[in-house]
Amino acid sequence: MKNINKVSSKIIEIETCIKLLEYLKRKSVIDDGMYNFCINKFMKKQELEKAKINADYLNNIDNYKILT
Repeated sequence: MKNINKVSSKIIEIETCIKLLEYLKRKSVIDDGMYNFCINKFMKKQELEKAKINADYLNNIDNYKILT
C-alpha cells in the first residue's frame, strides 16, 4: 500500500495566497510593509493548521498498531 501524504485544503489556500502576494510585490502593487504583514499572518495560520493535522493524527487511535 502506498503512503499518501494528505494536505489540508486550507494549507494549499494559504500557499496560493502567499504566491499572489509575491506577484503583487513584484509588480509594485503593495509595499514591503504590507507584504511582510500579510506573509506573517499567513505563516501563523499555516503553522496552526499543520499543528491541527498533527494533533488529529496523534489523537486518532487507528494510527497505532497493537504489538502482541
